[in-house]
Amino acid sequence: MAEWSAYEVVKQGGRHAGLLRIYQGKSVEVIQRALRSYERQAALHRQKMSRPETFVQDWVGKSPRAQPGLLRHWQQDRIRNQELADVMRGLLQERGIQR
Repeated sequence: MAEWSAYEVVKQGGRHAGLLRIYQGKSVEVIQRALRSYERQAALHRQKMSRPETFVQDWVGKSPRAQPGLLRHWQQDRIRNQELADVMRGLLQERGIQR
């Protein structure tokens, strides 16, 4: 079976379904603003993962356990924000608005 998009999962009542309920009644402008915000957050976490020393003081001095833990945390945040952006994109597409 093909992998489902975050929006398809939400429509089936899965992860982030509450977000869908909240934003279904919102204006296009509010949804677009949320989409931009989630996309910015996903991009920020990609930057953190690619250049952690820029975001964490003494990155090199962090323990061998702390570095992968922080990278994993940022990866999870990036995935979540990308999923939320996908939900907003799906809402816009459902309304006939392409972005």
